[in-house]
Amino acid sequence: MNLMKKRLLLSVVVSALLLGGCGNKEENTIGIAEQYGIAYAPLNIMKEMGILEKKLPGVTIRWKQFGGPTAIRESMLNGQVDFGFMGVAPVLIGIDNGMEWKYATGISSNEVAIVTDRADVKTLADFSDQDRIAILSPGCTQHVLLCMLAERQLGDAHGLDNQTVSMSHPDALQALLSHTEITAHIATPPYIEKEIQGGMHIMATGEEIMGEPFTFISGVAMTDFYEDHRDWYDAFIEALDESIDYINENMDECVRILAPVYGVSEEELRRQMTHNGTIYSNRLEGVEKISEAMERMGFTKDNPDFDTIIFDNVNRDEEKRP
Repeated sequence: MNLMKKRLLLSVVVSALLLGGCGNKEENTIGIAEQYGIAYAPLNIMKEMGILEKKLPGVTIRWKQFGGPTAIRESMLNGQVDFGFMGVAPVLIGIDNGMEWKYATGISSNEVAIVTDRADVKTLADFSDQDRIAILSPGCTQHVLLCMLAERQLGDAHGLDNQTVSMSHPDALQALLSHTEITAHIATPPYIEKEIQGGMHIMATGEEIMGEPFTFISGVAMTDFYEDHRDWYDAFIEALDESIDYINENMDECVRILAPVYGVSEEELRRQMTHNGTIYSNRLEGVEKISEAMERMGFTKDNPDFDTIIFDNVNRDEEKRP
């Protein structure tokens, strides 16, 4: 069993233990889990403007922020979180391991890039055995993209698994800028720009690896929440769609609201939120291609039919749902 598979198995075992050892959250609350970065801007707009509270008066909204998808999965298993937001790959791994969740929505497509402080690195073959590559966690979307590129450039999808290190984006940024053993980071905005400003360079982007644009961040919900609280589920999806629309139609106002949240200037945030074709959208795109690659590379046992892993509201088309 290679290291990647051992890590994935360990995370699933930990999740199962947590499921048996933790109680449910208090009644009449919705838990929402996000991660770090501007890819989650619609959730921050929803929070700052109180959009969901207006749709669900009397319901307590619990916002949580985690450094990676494993912690979100665990919180959803133990009942603390109802909607979780993460890259599309961890969702597929969860489904493959029996996780009772489905895709509820897309939220954003934004640049993903392998950033390195080694000027001589042009391909993955240029990394030495001493180099370490920061990813969020085994099986995250960044890891899957790295393996897709390794399959192409090294002839072994998991050729660099022993050199990956699990780190949150903020920690990876600091490690890379401090010239530690971390010599590469599979990053997203705003971390990409900060690393470039620190003298790093982009070795490859996610779109180059995929060969097409794709949804990077998706939202999932547990099936029992969808079935037992359909009115809350629908209210959340409506609130998220309104938040996405608000960003796309009122970028300047959103920048003003969110600049203090992210701790950057308005000019800097506007540049990040429009960086290299960042798109805020409820569409889900590219999931089937990622799923096929994950089965081929051994991340999952099966490549499920897409219709079986999405809720009925999911927008798969170019045109926005009404």
